Amino acid sequence: MSKTILAVETSTAACSVALIYQSKLYQRYEVLPQKHAHRLLEMVSEVMDESKLNGSSIDLLAYGEGPGAFTGVRIAAGVIQGLALGWDKAVVAVSSLEAMAESVLTTQRQVFLENGDHDNVGQPEITWCAIMDARMKEVYLQSGVYNSQTGYLKSDSIELLSPEAAEARIVDLGAECIGLGDVQKEYPGLVELFSDWTDTLPSATSIAKLALNSQQEAKHLAEKVPVPLYLRNHVADTIAERKLKRVNNAVEQ
Repeated sequence: MSKTILAVETSTAACSVALIYQSKLYQRYEVLPQKHAHRLLEMVSEVMDESKLNGSSIDLLAYGEGPGAFTGVRIAAGVIQGLALGWDKAVVAVSSLEAMAESVLTTQRQVFLENGDHDNVGQPEITWCAIMDARMKEVYLQSGVYNSQTGYLKSDSIELLSPEAAEARIVDLGAECIGLGDVQKEYPGLVELFSDWTDTLPSATSIAKLALNSQQEAKHLAEKVPVPLYLRNHVADTIAERKLKRVNNAVEQ
């Protein structure tokens, strides 16, 4: 029996929620820079109302763990933790970069099928590379292989790289590698390295689909608390430093 899953994704300027129930998709997707906290729970309520389901009907929760905007990934993790606590449900964390790859590759596969281009669909493996602007003159990069026959997405580790290091990684992946992400304005030189590039942002729909394929990794809160994926250790250090500063100021006063 298919699982009913609710997913959220807020790692970039896009804010989205998706619910899959009996193979039917209910979703909300809006580009809302710095407004995720005001809209995300409303989106959850909207898809729940539209599907006429309640928390007890959900089998599985999922969220885009990042990498991405520091505040955004914290919001997704926090909201999904609250839902998991209230509904007593297990959670799957999914890479936001993988979500971008899933969306682009499965869409291309569907287009090939609809156009009768079975030769492209039949290519057993497609190398992909997802790149996200990490600010501070760095990018997040994740690559892998997509099996166009089975729809299975295999991924390597996520990296935080300088543009120069990212360029070297892309060259190593080969000329047939498909590129996708949100760096077309900030790093056009990286985009030009790909013969096939798609501008995209991650969505909760892809998070939900990937989570269903890896639901054996689901954990209840007692086993693992949902947390954001941070690749910059200094971000966490800065939070600790701020807390320490507040404590010291309080003591001095």
